[in-house]
Amino acid sequence: MDEGEEPMVKERTIYPIPLVALVGRGEKSKFTHMTFQGEDVRFGYYAWYVEDDGKKILIDAGGTAEMALGFGRPPETVTHIQTLPEGLAKLGVKPEEIDILILTHLHLDHIAYVREFPNARILVQKVEVEFAKNPHPMDRFYDFSAVEGLDMEILDGDAQITSHIRVMLTPGHTVGGQSVILESEAGNVVVTGFCCIEDNFHPEKANSKLEVIVPGLHHDVFVAYDSMLKVKSVADIIVQNHEAKFADIPSIP
Repeated sequence: MDEGEEPMVKERTIYPIPLVALVGRGEKSKFTHMTFQGEDVRFGYYAWYVEDDGKKILIDAGGTAEMALGFGRPPETVTHIQTLPEGLAKLGVKPEEIDILILTHLHLDHIAYVREFPNARILVQKVEVEFAKNPHPMDRFYDFSAVEGLDMEILDGDAQITSHIRVMLTPGHTVGGQSVILESEAGNVVVTGFCCIEDNFHPEKANSKLEVIVPGLHHDVFVAYDSMLKVKSVADIIVQNHEAKFADIPSIP
């Protein structure tokens, strides 16, 4: 983009905002339950920007390199790309201009910048909030203090957000994960509300006879499987929310 040139943002188009690039050494099965064991995996922390009905909408509030290091990742496997405000600036958007922030779930790597958007409606599922207040010790990716005190708009199941955007409850990875469905000119684009990569939707690569491969981290493996099938049934394009390739894709579709 030339200096002084205004970014061109189209409505009903999703713009990936890559924040951190990561490599999991021998950790692919953390994404793909009981498959691809011992293989390396490249993945990322993201937020996703979209406009509809004149509203500026953000899906998730991303993670940081510092957060990944705090999870115990070796420094050489963690690459900071940009902050979320920096990523929005490239689209010509200021944090205070965000009208709606949809949180797919409340794991820390999806809410790092949640306090940067003072004017946004923050949408999250009721069961997700209740669980995050007192999470099971087996799920170490919650810290309710990250969102405590925020004026969150609590949803209870599927909901229409704008004319062409709705959320669909897709639990399993977490108790109250929600996927975001955009009705684009190219069909339904779904940003998954559960942590996955492209191979989760290609079980044939692992010689699996299942229809999908559930996330390696899950609250309920059976519910997670059914939620993935729900996404497959409505999606023309699936945006797997940790898939590395989206760092190099400027817009979807």
